[in-house]
Amino acid sequence: MKVLELFAGAGGAALGLEAAGLEHAALVERDPDACAVMRAAGLAPVVEADVRDLDTIERSIVLTESEAWQLAGDRLLDVNVPGEDVDPDAWPLAREALATRLLDQSGSIDLLWSSWPCQPWSHAGSRQGELDDRNGWPWTLDALDRFRPSWFIGENVRGLLSSSYFVDVILPDLKRRYRHVGHWLLDAADYGVPQHRRRVFVWAGPAPLVPPTRTHGPGMFTRPWVTMGQALQLDGTAWLHPAPTVTTTEVKGTRASAKSGGTFHGGPDRASDALYLATGRRRLTPAECATLQGFPDGYPWHACRTKTARYRAIGNAVPPALARAVASVLP
Repeated sequence: MKVLELFAGAGGAALGLEAAGLEHAALVERDPDACAVMRAAGLAPVVEADVRDLDTIERSIVLTESEAWQLAGDRLLDVNVPGEDVDPDAWPLAREALATRLLDQSGSIDLLWSSWPCQPWSHAGSRQGELDDRNGWPWTLDALDRFRPSWFIGENVRGLLSSSYFVDVILPDLKRRYRHVGHWLLDAADYGVPQHRRRVFVWAGPAPLVPPTRTHGPGMFTRPWVTMGQALQLDGTAWLHPAPTVTTTEVKGTRASAKSGGTFHGGPDRASDALYLATGRRRLTPAECATLQGFPDGYPWHACRTKTARYRAIGNAVPPALARAVASVLP
């Protein structure tokens, strides 16, 4: 299944989608730091562009004849066992047939995944919804109409569900284009991520989908949640739950301090708050934030130019394990 991913960020969803067996036609992201991280991680093809620039996106997913010929040769070489001779008579014909097939499939998208900006709907922001100029739903809809994928999956914050825009605009937009439409509210902690991160997934396609089965959590038929203490190798009694949500502002640390008497002005609702309660340390490092998001060790966050950019890219990411669980239910 070939996927076009919009608002790809630093590659969290991409890692999960590829782990589920999907192939990227393009990863579209305009932030240069996030694009640098994806390239350093070997994710491709990265298209550094605004998602509204549909012409640029289309050019990136449509192969030329020379590109198809080169790709066909690369793929044929990849499937041969190293050291074995390739039949010199059969190989050119096989390459020509594969190049022709690649050209026929060029530009065809099976899934469009969009993690459009969450700020218009986030409880942490001003919640201007559709009036916010960062509302990426119209841009996502334009891409759906241009590329006409068989399936759509969108990811956003749970605040979207309490917006009339979701019921009055987004769902009707999808129902006019797809036979089956639905949505789920999922928690990353239920899929092995050491963090409570609740996100809405809106899906649409030619057949109904069932939500992914929880693998972690309370109960007899799941494994226990992975705790923040386990993930960060803290003292065994330091924090016995998944962390609160990792945010883009972890660079600022907790809002509590000894001076404030450990108060949080609304409760410990960010990951650095939990770290402060567990250890007395004010701020998580970028590497610790990435661990709580479920990224593999050694992921190239150093490609971001500043520490603030690292925190922002990590906090904006979709946990790979959560994206993999969602993509795994596609037929």
